[in-house]
Amino acid sequence: MVKRRKRIGLLYFYDENWVAGSYYILNIIHALNTLKDALKPKIIILTYSNENFDKARNETKYPYLEFCAVPFVPHYNIFERVVNKVSRILLNKKIIKKQPKPPKLDFVYPQQIEGLPNDLKKVNWIPDFQEDHLPQFFSQEEIDKRKQHQQNVLANSDIVVFSSLDAQNDFERLYPKSKADKFVLRFAVTHPDFSNEKIEKLLDKYKLPNDYFFVPNQFWAHKNHIVILKAVNLLKQKGINLVVAFSGKESDYRNLDNFSILKQYISDNRLDNNIRFLGFLARNEQLALLKNSIAIIQPSLFEGWSTVVEDVKALNKYVILSNLNVHKEQIKENVHFFNPYDEKELAKIIEKYSKEKPGVVDSHYKNDIDKFALNFIDLIKRATKV
Repeated sequence: MVKRRKRIGLLYFYDENWVAGSYYILNIIHALNTLKDALKPKIIILTYSNENFDKARNETKYPYLEFCAVPFVPHYNIFERVVNKVSRILLNKKIIKKQPKPPKLDFVYPQQIEGLPNDLKKVNWIPDFQEDHLPQFFSQEEIDKRKQHQQNVLANSDIVVFSSLDAQNDFERLYPKSKADKFVLRFAVTHPDFSNEKIEKLLDKYKLPNDYFFVPNQFWAHKNHIVILKAVNLLKQKGINLVVAFSGKESDYRNLDNFSILKQYISDNRLDNNIRFLGFLARNEQLALLKNSIAIIQPSLFEGWSTVVEDVKALNKYVILSNLNVHKEQIKENVHFFNPYDEKELAKIIEKYSKEKPGVVDSHYKNDIDKFALNFIDLIKRATKV
């Protein structure tokens, strides 16, 4: 007898303001696609457009994928639609009213939505608690909104999922009375094939030299790009000229002046020949430039579980990384940690690797993807056990 596949719903929305959230869902699907066929669940993509579904299907090639529009809407047959059309004309109201009928699901992730059956275990993901660590980068309104969301999760969760032990520790500190089951799901990335990207053409397109450092982060204030500019300025004062390329959407809805402050610093210190802003890149271009760089620099003041660090590990690259606890949890090799508030320390590290490119050891990243897939299956089992 063939065992029925679990039917899991994944909420998926593409958003350039938080592209890591979109990648997160795609990486779950990619990881599940590495499992033996018998272990692969049926995945129902819960999204508001066919375009989003097509993106997920075309990118992942997952064999058991279905589309379901959200929010859920009632289904009416032809007769019922005709009756309601006539009743709206004659009575100004619908005679036949139905409740939305959600698809049959065993599990929904990473958030719960209205209209789901009450017997489903409620599983919610909290990416991080950045507002607790860096409140200066949030308006009071957004802090209140994030706190309210966390309270809603507390009140409506059987299982709360975190991407790191560091985030779980924050949760236990902030909400010590929570009775929810806790689960750490460290994600891994799966990359599209970018072998057709010709690096020479990309270097010419973006006016980059053969040797450059790369910073593939969006321009949010907590990403701390300014410390890199200060380090490059210190090196320039010593007569050391090098290039650092930055990619990412050049806006921060929480801190509207952030990008203009960076540009002003570049202008004031005449760093135009040292800094390249590439804008929001296609994923294939981003990965090709990342792979070709001397090293990646990530000076973040806070992270939940960094997609960039996973990209680095997957491509077996070297990263110059702020010494956050979560970063130390995430990567153990091919890394040089530094104090993100110390541009002098960063300048010395950049100078070192500009003169002698860092060596790397094989990270055997396939093991991380396998572990991610199996951990996600464990989460499903925990949420669906009777």
